[in-house]
Amino acid sequence: MARLIISGSAPLDDLIKRAIEKKNKSIKGLVIESMEGQRILDNKNIITNEDVVICGAAIYKVFKDQNDRGQFVPIRLQVNDFLEALQKGCQYSNEVNLINFNDYIIDRKIDQFESLFQVKIHQYTYETWEEAEAIIAQLKENRQSVVIGAGLITGLAKDNGMHGIVWYGEESINLAVDIALGILNVRYEEKRNSQRENYIMENFNEGVIISSDTGHIVNVNRKATILLGVEEKDLRGLHVKEILVQTKGIGNTEWKKGIKEQIVSYKDKNFLLSTFPIVVDQHFDGMVGIFSDIHAVQESGNRIRRKMYSKPNTAEYQFEDIVGSSQGIVTTIKKAIKFSRTDSNVLILGESGTGKELFAQSIHNKSYRKDQPFVAINCAAVPDNLLESEFFGYIEGAFTGAKKGGKPGLFEKAHNGTVFLDEIGEIPLSMQAKLLRVLQEKVVMRVGSTTPIPVNVRVISATNVNLIDKVKHNEFRTDLYYRIAVLNLYLPPLRNRLSDLEPLVKFFTTKHYPQFAQLINENSKEIAYILSQHKWQGNIRELENTLERMFAYLEHPFMVTRKELLRNLREAIEENSIVLQEEMGEQDTFQDVIKQVEKKQIYEALNAANGSKIEAAKLLGISRSTLWRKLNQPD
Repeated sequence: MARLIISGSAPLDDLIKRAIEKKNKSIKGLVIESMEGQRILDNKNIITNEDVVICGAAIYKVFKDQNDRGQFVPIRLQVNDFLEALQKGCQYSNEVNLINFNDYIIDRKIDQFESLFQVKIHQYTYETWEEAEAIIAQLKENRQSVVIGAGLITGLAKDNGMHGIVWYGEESINLAVDIALGILNVRYEEKRNSQRENYIMENFNEGVIISSDTGHIVNVNRKATILLGVEEKDLRGLHVKEILVQTKGIGNTEWKKGIKEQIVSYKDKNFLLSTFPIVVDQHFDGMVGIFSDIHAVQESGNRIRRKMYSKPNTAEYQFEDIVGSSQGIVTTIKKAIKFSRTDSNVLILGESGTGKELFAQSIHNKSYRKDQPFVAINCAAVPDNLLESEFFGYIEGAFTGAKKGGKPGLFEKAHNGTVFLDEIGEIPLSMQAKLLRVLQEKVVMRVGSTTPIPVNVRVISATNVNLIDKVKHNEFRTDLYYRIAVLNLYLPPLRNRLSDLEPLVKFFTTKHYPQFAQLINENSKEIAYILSQHKWQGNIRELENTLERMFAYLEHPFMVTRKELLRNLREAIEENSIVLQEEMGEQDTFQDVIKQVEKKQIYEALNAANGSKIEAAKLLGISRSTLWRKLNQPD
């Protein structure tokens, strides 16, 4: 802790304290103490190396001769303060006595001062406390009434009934305080920087060594000692070469020039090494070396990739992000905004590619749950045997491969927020019963646990299949349907909102290919007309893919003519039609294509399973009932 010590008699110590309190703005926790000079002289250990002491000029010389600790700042008498003290003394008497340590305060032309102030000036010097007392006693005997000097002298004068005038004024005190605070500020900043450096060094994931300009190691963090297998005391003072010379792949002078992520070997361990020269005023002043464990670097990269590709539990889209002004989409948005004001469960119906999750996120972000989690899951993308653990989580040891400590399910993650169940029509019957229980009782139970966990969630579901037909065929529970479909929102297909094609094209162009924005805007109406002739079985998703395909054909926007643009657009659309016609006739629908592809995969699985429907369902990752239903769908 920073300590500023004042060694001076009253009222000098009070003046110094007031100046310090007024000037100190940056040193937090500064301790200010008053301490008699004799106490400092008698107890050398009372002053530490960190302390700064403000004292009079007389005792300063004594302190410096007898104490090698701390930093001593003398109060230097300034001319203006001396003249002011002299003028004040003249108010009491036509004779004043100047008493200073060791030397006369006025070394020449004293008669000029006497003439200026119309006063008789006597000067005295002392070297010991006893001499100072003797001078004051003699002055008292001589009936002198005014003494001017430092705190020690003026204190003795007052004790003897005389006028003691301290010649240190505001200018002298402020100068000493500025110097003392300057010293403390430098130390404070050095200490802060040192603490920052140590904190960074010790919390750095890599090993760090720092060398001086001569190449000797001056600092090293704990991680470096662990990685290199060397004690810190054995590293400090070593020359960098003594470590790097044993490091395969590094030359004698390479470290000084700087190494960039080079794989090196030290004591049969592999590291990624980088060195950074420290250059001050264009001169080499040392080096920082960073050792990274290769396995840790690889694992860190894997963690970053996992985080980048994991879906955050937040809703990104708002209603303002929905593009279109057709009557159908405007009516749907208005209806969805009304739904967002309630807390009832919503079922979003619409063909594939109509933007069901876009609407689900927008409803969440407009609801009172907007600041809470939004957790989405595609029910069709999760194998049946994993659905329960994904939905409700599991405890440690619930099954082979269960994570240590268990894992919360999506309902726990979405507590107080929204769960979005996309493709809910694909949930098997066994799972439907468990989901219904959660929606009814508002509690979940992790796999392997008997402890219920209360949850408060709103459920938004979505499907592109007819759930009523599934209910009729006993493939979807009636009670679950009515639980999730309190509010129904139907999204119009793109073929029913053709007036939105032009703004959609402009939106996707600006978002993905802004360099073509001007070209597209100039021809947007013709582009929209050509697009309106297509059926758009894949809706907005198909439209976006078509535009991406078209832009892939185009070169620099300034080199593309209107004729070339429209030709490439037609070609991109025709490729959609060719793909569809290979799988179906002219009158087939997009859903028919999906059915045919699914049946083809099922028959391949049956062949691989020697006709066993149970084994085929396992290979496909679906339930036996789903397999049976898909096989019996009419062509």
